Amino acid sequence: MKHIGIIGAGISGLVTAKTFLQKGYLVTILEKSDQVGGVWNKKRSYAGVTTQTTRDEYAFSDFPMPADYPMWPSGSQVQEYLENYARHFGLLPYNIRFGATVKRMNYDGFLWQLKLDNGEMLSFSYIVVCTGTFHDPYVPELPGIQSYKDAGGIVLHSSEVASEDQLRDKDVAVVGFAKSATDIATMASDVSKSCSLIYRRAQWKIPRYFGNLINMKYLLFSRFSEAFFDAHKKTSFQKVLHSIGKPVVWLQWRGLELLLSKQFKLKQCGMRPAHRIEDQISCSLGVEPVGFFERVASKKISAFCTEIERFEGRDVVLKNGESVRADLVVFGTGFRQRLPFLSLQYQQRITNSKGMFSLYRNILHPDLPQMGFVGFNSSLFTTVTSEVAASWLAATVADELILPPADDMFAEMARMEKWRSDGRPIAAEFSGLCVAPFNFQHLDELMKDMGLRTMASKNRLREFFKPIDPKDYKKMLSARPQVF
Repeated sequence: MKHIGIIGAGISGLVTAKTFLQKGYLVTILEKSDQVGGVWNKKRSYAGVTTQTTRDEYAFSDFPMPADYPMWPSGSQVQEYLENYARHFGLLPYNIRFGATVKRMNYDGFLWQLKLDNGEMLSFSYIVVCTGTFHDPYVPELPGIQSYKDAGGIVLHSSEVASEDQLRDKDVAVVGFAKSATDIATMASDVSKSCSLIYRRAQWKIPRYFGNLINMKYLLFSRFSEAFFDAHKKTSFQKVLHSIGKPVVWLQWRGLELLLSKQFKLKQCGMRPAHRIEDQISCSLGVEPVGFFERVASKKISAFCTEIERFEGRDVVLKNGESVRADLVVFGTGFRQRLPFLSLQYQQRITNSKGMFSLYRNILHPDLPQMGFVGFNSSLFTTVTSEVAASWLAATVADELILPPADDMFAEMARMEKWRSDGRPIAAEFSGLCVAPFNFQHLDELMKDMGLRTMASKNRLREFFKPIDPKDYKKMLSARPQVF
């Protein structure tokens, strides 16, 4: 029996373990922390964090979130959900080793040999890397930052803000405009002495309810909404829409921008983005923290559209000539994707000169024997894309899915890399690992590879307009493949 080693016990690691267990494999998850959850681990997520995706969509196909959870669950509720998922499918306590950090791994021609940080050696027939896109918190090294610390200033990454008490009665400066930065600035504005937000450029954010009426899922999580993006592979409808229907596409996006500008009063805030919204929508698309723009308009949050030039003692000197005095600087500057346990020769094979990953279907590389990646296909509903990717990978290991020749896989990877680079620059985000906004297109590719249906019913019109429903994939993934 093959022994499958899985690195990481977040969303992707848990669903991968469950999938391989159900196929009869021996499975061990290696998790460096002391609990499951990955980015939702209480020790890694910041205070007040909530999902960007709604409750019923941010769930696995065979394990819905509790109905008494709010529409946008908190970080602690997602953590609880993942713990319950692990218990329900028998992953706890026997299939997870906590406190196990992989330091080095080598393939000997038959097995992967892994060395842990305690010196222990483990062997596996197959390795699945599930470390995801939020691996290494990034805090830039700026001139004078040590002088700021020496003067008593505190520097934190957003993931280190565990409680609003860390912000209370302090002069707080938050750097960035992504979800974590604006979430923390909104929270700080209610408890701090002062709150400043320093950002390079404004980004479009979306409301939980468009026009304060329509739940975002109806406008963002359907095949219909996805069709308005210029995909690298187009359906017949998309070909028409992006040729003779271009004026309709243009009007749809400009109308959305107008709606957001009015709903958030972006001009009054001085935060109307200069770029088109369709050029931004990706995995980093942010949901507006409730009341964020109101706080900017009322000056509860002092906004500075510039960059930090240097630190001088407790002063944060900005490139626009202004300065901000801060007791605490929080960097909401994201994460870097790293695989420190993988040898340099393998890292160079799966990434290009720009540090972007190149994987077939975002899951495997022909030159890496007996290894796959799940969760490297980040999307707007990662629970589902990770689950389908895990099923796809398990099918290849079980020889139920026959992969194309290596040359064909390399050609497809090169085509995708060129499209991401030339046709959609935003795709460089997350080291090229984001499949959004083409979430359904990616899922459909994986399902077709497995010989499975891509839609839950024959009512194509309904399927085209309805939001993603994870429960559909429970039925479709359990069906008998039509082809191999």
